[in-house]
Amino acid sequence: MKLSRLTTDHLRVPLGKPTRVSLTDPKPAAPDVVDVVVVRLETDTGVTGLGFTYTLGAGGAALRALIDTELGHVVAGEDPRDTDRLLARAEARFRAVGFGGLAARAYCAIDIALWDAKARAAGVPLAKLLGGAKPAAAFVVSDAATIGRDSGEALKAAKPLLKQGAVGVRVEVGVGDVQADAERVREIQDGLGEDGWIAVTADGRFDLSTALALTHFFEDVGVDVFEDPIPAADAVGYEKLARLAEVPIAVGATFDTRDAFFRVIREGTIRTIRPDVCRLGGITPLLKVAAVAEAYHVAVSPVRLPEVGVHLACGLASVPHVDSVSWFRDVFTGGPGIDGGKMSPSGQPGLGLTLNEEVAGKYRVLPG
Repeated sequence: MKLSRLTTDHLRVPLGKPTRVSLTDPKPAAPDVVDVVVVRLETDTGVTGLGFTYTLGAGGAALRALIDTELGHVVAGEDPRDTDRLLARAEARFRAVGFGGLAARAYCAIDIALWDAKARAAGVPLAKLLGGAKPAAAFVVSDAATIGRDSGEALKAAKPLLKQGAVGVRVEVGVGDVQADAERVREIQDGLGEDGWIAVTADGRFDLSTALALTHFFEDVGVDVFEDPIPAADAVGYEKLARLAEVPIAVGATFDTRDAFFRVIREGTIRTIRPDVCRLGGITPLLKVAAVAEAYHVAVSPVRLPEVGVHLACGLASVPHVDSVSWFRDVFTGGPGIDGGKMSPSGQPGLGLTLNEEVAGKYRVLPG
């Protein structure tokens, strides 16, 4: 089986009420769109693959250009099942300038499409190809309590999924007044009740002293985990924070390399990591991180993208739950479903996804 064609598509999907904070501006501001770059692969046997990547703020056109002019050549004419070898080729092509950043995020779309094709060729859902650890997984509401929503709005947005069995809510903080952040977390926790699970995520926006002070408050409130409180590069700070904090610390949403994960896993102070499949460069590098994490009994909680995350959670024993994020619910058909309080893949081969052409037609960005 050889790849015979690669095509790309660029969509700019509205988010409606601000749901995430972009880190690309000098002063972070909530974006109103997410750029999605879709890759379609065709093979000489008729098997196809579909993958995608995204960016908030700048970079959508650059991602597509990198795929069309550089990364597409890496996989042209190759066997899509050779995912490890093709990742190594992509990394080698960008060794002089570094693979992290836009190149990794662009290659992610290709890598996801390769895995989709591999599973379709095998006639099984991707979760089964990855190991089939469980038929369905717990899920967390991860796009309700984002910056731009007060506690009342957040609880209202989360309520439908909580009724369907979501185990908890992820609350984003770190832009604006720290005291206001703390009170908002308290109000959401009060709204969830004593048994409500809550994660607080900051994308590295605090300094060490502020983060440490917040852990004391979060412990009193009943926060279950504090995610990415300080910048990713502050390895010493994370070691100190994990040792002194009264709330479990999770890291990784802003890590760009596998080595960054390997370092914190080996140090042994972090019990949950949060890899972003797009930042790492796809499923292939994420699986390498997950394998090391499992060896050290560290849980893996992939960031966003339930269309991929549900397969990771159902395929790998070390992934306890899925981020429920609705960004692409209308962009693709065949996404994950919820039944009996758990999220599961559609059961179709591969990712099970098909691009919704009617929706894509509304949001397509033309080249140039």
